[in-house]
Amino acid sequence: MGNEQTISEPLRSSGEKGVHSKIDWINEAESKLVSALILREAAKEKSLELKQITSSRRASSQDVFNLLQPRESANKSSFLLLGYAIELLLKSGVVSLLIYAPKHLLERKVQNYSHNLLRISDDLHIKLNKAERGLLTKLSSFIVNETRYPVTVNSIQEYCEKTNKITAQLSSEKLFELGVGIYENIKSVIQDIDGTEQNPKLYNKVDIDSDGYVTFRVGGSLPPILIIKYSGNQVTFGKNNLSDLKLLIEHNYTNCIQSHLMLKSWDYADIYLVCEKKGLTKLSR
Repeated sequence: MGNEQTISEPLRSSGEKGVHSKIDWINEAESKLVSALILREAAKEKSLELKQITSSRRASSQDVFNLLQPRESANKSSFLLLGYAIELLLKSGVVSLLIYAPKHLLERKVQNYSHNLLRISDDLHIKLNKAERGLLTKLSSFIVNETRYPVTVNSIQEYCEKTNKITAQLSSEKLFELGVGIYENIKSVIQDIDGTEQNPKLYNKVDIDSDGYVTFRVGGSLPPILIIKYSGNQVTFGKNNLSDLKLLIEHNYTNCIQSHLMLKSWDYADIYLVCEKKGLTKLSR
């Protein structure tokens, strides 16, 4: 009974802890970024040492190897942690997106996103240029494959080509700085996601029968958001569609700003449907 109550408990905009807390996600993201930056500096120091010993012409192959290996390891881990930092920061925004929805929906949604950074950023309407979108795709791949596991190859030649390509990407300061810039861009969006003085955030929830609901949020850096769970009766009588739901909302209209904004933004809001099997799915308009 207690577990069922926790599962259906709505996500609050403040006072939450752990996975249900936007602040905790942000703190974890900041921690990963700091670690990534420290590792990047360590790699630069090894590069400087390598330059010094090779210019002296007295360096042995072992001396060079002893500097190359930690430099490449630091570069690789710095990108892995940068990718994780961006992922955690993006998922802090998902917490804001799902306010008032049952907590278990947040947990499932975060799991369903996996490491798909571009998908999360698109759902949060974060503006990115072509290079930034390309890097997010690359970072998602780094998190899953290149910075965690040996390369998958079919020949020695392919191994050398892939390894050299990955090493060059991980050594790129320009690419790393672009990633840090993306992080800062996302951070500025997240800071305003829960509303500003000029664009405050408002919530509303409408219960339908005993097992359905519509949650609504507007304001901040997100577009209007509707999260819909059709009731058993709506499904039984074929009323589980947007047109009939809107008519139901209009019929039970209350004269408050939240109800007015919900109906006004109905046709252009981002809509998520609650599905027992899939959790939360975004509706294509």
